[in-house]
Amino acid sequence: MPLSELVRYFNAADSAGQSTLYPEGKRVAAWHDGLHLASRFQPIVDLAQERIVGHQATLAVRSEDGTPLSPETAYERCSSPESIVHFDRLCRTLHALNFLAQQRYAGGYLQLAIHPRHLLAVQSQHGLVYEAILKRCGLAPEDIVLDIDAVGIGTDQRLDTALANYRRRGYRLALRQTALATDLLQRLQPAIVRLNEIGPPDTVDRPEPLYFELSGIDNTDTLVAARAAGIQLGQGRLFGEPAADCRPTHNERRVAYNSQIPTGDPT
Repeated sequence: MPLSELVRYFNAADSAGQSTLYPEGKRVAAWHDGLHLASRFQPIVDLAQERIVGHQATLAVRSEDGTPLSPETAYERCSSPESIVHFDRLCRTLHALNFLAQQRYAGGYLQLAIHPRHLLAVQSQHGLVYEAILKRCGLAPEDIVLDIDAVGIGTDQRLDTALANYRRRGYRLALRQTALATDLLQRLQPAIVRLNEIGPPDTVDRPEPLYFELSGIDNTDTLVAARAAGIQLGQGRLFGEPAADCRPTHNERRVAYNSQIPTGDPT
């Protein structure tokens, strides 16, 4: 389905009329509660091969007068469980549409945050509605890594239920946690653990398969140190700043730029 038709479809599906998706150049933006919302993408790199394997989506927020705001400020406006579910799903729909718009040259997976309040607000069938949204965009749960901040949720049983539902539907999970604990990893079963600094991968009894991803790789010294620590994935200014456009991973004939062997079927 063309991007313009998808925008019309999702706007019509929002029966409450709380938000509006609209074309903005070659991308899609949204208005919600007086805020302008847009997508930014930062490449995620396989550190051993220096190959882009996915993109992290983040939310860019501006007020009506153009003042930049933090994503968390936008989330704080959501005062009820229903409003947080609507807004969080809107943001992930926006990211999926903008990722879809670049599929001719941007491959790999889409990694995007799901807000902890959303996890606790939905009672059952986590990921079902978003799976339907993804299918409209020609994507599937297997194309998505859900980035989850477990700090503050801790031992709440609803977190276990939510993550089990997402895994059952085929989503992969990336866990952000300040204190890496083997029991936590075994309980929540993430595919990826996200680190803000080079930490203890070699000292954690990690379930297999499990990948560690480091943020803030801004120079070659950090890259070398991350490799030495056994960290497999990374993102940072060394590989590219967050931008409206994904970093290309292949040309329009589906040949990977960083591969000496043509891959995929020419289109």
